[in-house]
Amino acid sequence: MKDKKTISILGCGWLGLPLAEAFIQSGFRVKGSTTREERLSVIEAAGAEGYVLKADGGAWTGERLNDFLRCDILLIAIPPGTKRNANSTHAVEIGQLMDHIKKYSIAIKQLIYISSTSVYKNINSVVIESDTAIPSNIGNQILFQAEKHVHESVIERKLILRLGGLTGYDRMLGRFFAGKQELAGGNEPVNLVHRDDVVACILFLLKNGIGEQVFNICSPQHPSRKEFYTRLCDRFNLPEPHFSEILKTDWKEVSTEKMNQFGYKWIFPDPNDYTYTKS
Repeated sequence: MKDKKTISILGCGWLGLPLAEAFIQSGFRVKGSTTREERLSVIEAAGAEGYVLKADGGAWTGERLNDFLRCDILLIAIPPGTKRNANSTHAVEIGQLMDHIKKYSIAIKQLIYISSTSVYKNINSVVIESDTAIPSNIGNQILFQAEKHVHESVIERKLILRLGGLTGYDRMLGRFFAGKQELAGGNEPVNLVHRDDVVACILFLLKNGIGEQVFNICSPQHPSRKEFYTRLCDRFNLPEPHFSEILKTDWKEVSTEKMNQFGYKWIFPDPNDYTYTKS
């Protein structure tokens, strides 16, 4: 019997843990990391091997780091933290990790890096994967630098997945808008993705042997913020938000045409159909 392929997931959190469970169900051996000792039992209960790993100012620590990195596929799903911290060390952490892999000649066949559609600047247009080749189209510079470290790594096959706003299950975004007044950007298209589609997209790409690509992972339909959040609040009996018709904002609409052309069939093409476990 052939040995199972090993996937190491750096960051077994809200997205990483369900990915671990899906990989195990698909017959992979899974290693999962966390920054907190108390999370190890959760990872191990899912059937994965747990590791405590941290990056302190960009430098990685953890006695078992090299053991964790000995895998067929390394999936990086750590939150960049750029929304709350403009000086996030995320790009440095990714760069240091790629240097570590090179320094110790750790053989990894494929790397999957979870990025975000915030890497695109709001240019009042539809954006596609190749747009980041133009410097003026880059939004989140930290994510862009992290992606660059991935591109330049010694790992031969790299997948960079730019996710829209993650939602579904207990992450019901309407509660952040309920009852709010004079909200800007009511006519902006939403760029969201349900967690089930993220998991299914990654399994689809691995099953089909697709590597060395950049993909936008986002529901292909883009209702306006006003339509989406008003309907969502009505659905959960929350006070409707009010969007100003005067306050205008810059926007972007993230294209998923590339993923469509590769043959992926979306579970939730329309964000209005997302399912949730609780509000």
